[in-house]
Amino acid sequence: MRISKNKGFNLWTLPAIILTAFVSFLPFLIMIYNSMFDKSYTKISAGKFIGFANYRQAIADPQFTGAILNTIKIIVVALPVEFIAGLFVAVLVSQHMKLRKFVVPIIIIPMIIAPTVVGLIWGLNLNPNYGPVGILLRNMGVAPEGLLATEKTALGTIIGIDIWQWTPFMFLLFLAGLCGLPSAPLEAAAVDGASSWQVFKRITLPGLKPIFITAFLLRFTDVYKIFDVIWITTVGGPGNSTESMSTFGYRVNFLYWHIGYGAAVVMIIYLISELASTIFFNLTSGKKIENVI
Repeated sequence: MRISKNKGFNLWTLPAIILTAFVSFLPFLIMIYNSMFDKSYTKISAGKFIGFANYRQAIADPQFTGAILNTIKIIVVALPVEFIAGLFVAVLVSQHMKLRKFVVPIIIIPMIIAPTVVGLIWGLNLNPNYGPVGILLRNMGVAPEGLLATEKTALGTIIGIDIWQWTPFMFLLFLAGLCGLPSAPLEAAAVDGASSWQVFKRITLPGLKPIFITAFLLRFTDVYKIFDVIWITTVGGPGNSTESMSTFGYRVNFLYWHIGYGAAVVMIIYLISELASTIFFNLTSGKKIENVI
């Protein structure tokens, strides 16, 4: 059978293009359209065209800006810790390959648990009335009301849960990268008398750069839209101390039914993620950020 070498438009891809447009692009256009109207299922007079008023309201909303700040805090703290801890454990395990088949299945257990279940596990365990960890902390006088019940500790606890669950993901990616590195440069460096640190700095780290970029991007997108654990454990509280952008968007759209304002909120969340991803790609590819902004 002869395979066509034409790299132009292929008629066989038309169904996939139509499906993609229907599933992804059409809802996106509907979201933009709704964001321009005062649409709400709780208002009798809803439906008036108001232009960019919803966007101005979202930017001036202290609850939304607080949710953005909370999300940034989670990203800034959780990502580096998961990155460094995952790399450290991966390097240790890679040096003891005989233990890999016993250690790896245990380490990745938190990663394979559904986020909803993780929220239930830690919500129950940290409860000061009947959770073993919560009772222990209460008796020690560390957290009498529970780590998730006070504004000072709730967000830090959410970050700790995220680190506990997703550090194994980083570990798994880095371990795969370490196992896939060519052995010839490592052996040549050892013959030349290079120290372990020099080998790690000059050969291992540069060889893992594609893995680092992939791991960071995957975790960034995942942490950026964190929802399940927060909603199960704190529902964004106490107050708004653990409110993320995703929980705020869900609350506005599906609890308050402010469809127009909620669409503007989601659109702003999308624009922030698009800008951050573009800047990240330009930084990792060596391009100038001036071309992005």
